[in-house]
Amino acid sequence: MFAALVLSATGSAAGPKKVAIAGPEVFSGKRVALTQYGGRAVLVNVWGSWCDGCNTEAPVLSRFARSNARRVVFLGIDTIDSKPGARRFYKRYDLEYPSIWDPRGVIAGAWSRGAPTTLVFDSRHRLVQRIEGSAPLAELNRALRRVAPK
Repeated sequence: MFAALVLSATGSAAGPKKVAIAGPEVFSGKRVALTQYGGRAVLVNVWGSWCDGCNTEAPVLSRFARSNARRVVFLGIDTIDSKPGARRFYKRYDLEYPSIWDPRGVIAGAWSRGAPTTLVFDSRHRLVQRIEGSAPLAELNRALRRVAPK
């Protein structure tokens, strides 16, 4: 279902378009952008509270983001969701990183083929890996080693 919504929002799911990963933070409304984190590797997670795979991976992402905060920035894109749903999701999984509000799936559709997807950017913000589906801890650790070696 989500992939169809993504396709209708962007016309294609072939790859990243010139759509900035930026927008209002889902709770505060303050602008959040990938470009704010210059010189840092960033993992961007596309999610929605309605997404079963997102609910499966959220506890892992929460712990991973907290334990690796010095090495990598975490940023979410909350797509095709409601703000009450997003609040419940954040509270349930004790998430601390900001998420961009993307209610029509425009940003998510330009960068992913559905939720959940984790986009891995190096310190120059080049996309170096896309993890489609629930990201297992081992895959997150491999991605981290790739963009933020110890």
